[in-house]
Amino acid sequence: MRFIDELYQLYRGHFSRDEEDIIAIVAGILQEQSRDDLYRLIDEMDDEELFQMMATYMIEVVKRKVAMDVELPSATVH
Repeated sequence: MRFIDELYQLYRGHFSRDEEDIIAIVAGILQEQSRDDLYRLIDEMDDEELFQMMATYMIEVVKRKVAMDVELPSATVH
């Protein structure tokens, strides 16, 4: 994806192996984008990029839900 390639080149010296640095930079960039900007980025994706984005998102959401289920005991239904 061209946007990610440009983002990487722009912030190349700021990225470290620390995942938190990457998350902070990417989250900051995304917060600056409007909904329309995000739709334009998605529209520029090819089918494989769109699949990877959706798969990554869905996997992370399901992982969070599983983690929450493990942390919170199930309520007994009467």
